[in-house]
Amino acid sequence: ICGSAGDMLSHVTSQDVVTFTGSASTGLKLKSSDAILRESVPFNMEADSLNCIVLGEDVQPGMVEWDLFIKEIKKEMTVKAGQKCTAIRRIFVPENKLDAVQKALVAELQKTVIGNPLNEKVRMGSLAGEEQRNEVRTQVQKLLASSQIIYGSLDSVAVIDADEKQGAFLSPLLLLNEKPFAAEEPHNVEAFGPVSTLMPYSSMEEAIALSKKGRGSLCSTIVTADASVAKEYVLGAASHHGRIL
Repeated sequence: ICGSAGDMLSHVTSQDVVTFTGSASTGLKLKSSDAILRESVPFNMEADSLNCIVLGEDVQPGMVEWDLFIKEIKKEMTVKAGQKCTAIRRIFVPENKLDAVQKALVAELQKTVIGNPLNEKVRMGSLAGEEQRNEVRTQVQKLLASSQIIYGSLDSVAVIDADEKQGAFLSPLLLLNEKPFAAEEPHNVEAFGPVSTLMPYSSMEEAIALSKKGRGSLCSTIVTADASVAKEYVLGAASHHGRIL
């Protein structure tokens, strides 16, 4: 069921199973409902997942791995307008490459054509609806308590073959948080849309620690040309991610 289930969960019995994908707050509300608790209904919840991608310290601009890193982030931010549970929400890069990554990502996001998906030039459509767009904007406002928008706008977006005011369109939003260990919002708040936060790290040990601050995610990615870097990240971060690419 996509959307409201009405009072269906009030009628579940011990023979039922409920699976849920969505926000942690909504999941907790449903999981705590009287009928679910009374009937001991198995409740499987796939909630907020602040998936992350890490750029290895060995990767330099111009390398194939660099291009893959930038391409992957753009894809994960814009496919389905970022409305998928495996989308990249946190981007960790070596602090000495923060500016270069920022410029490369902004350049790629600027190429994203937004509008009516029936138009062959369009690469990103609208969000699921007005309610979803409002929810994403609310979550972004929470993220802005410790981050800043470095690409995109919450209030306006250029679209083609569509009406910006009639459709639930939203610009891709790239945020920057320069102090990821001091801020909790990027690791706790998921904006379920085309939103991701760029953050620096100074060592692989820090990158692993930051990945774990998401308190468990569906997936993570390490981009490197060095097998030893990949091994260090996988062994250090595996306990907090469903899978690592």
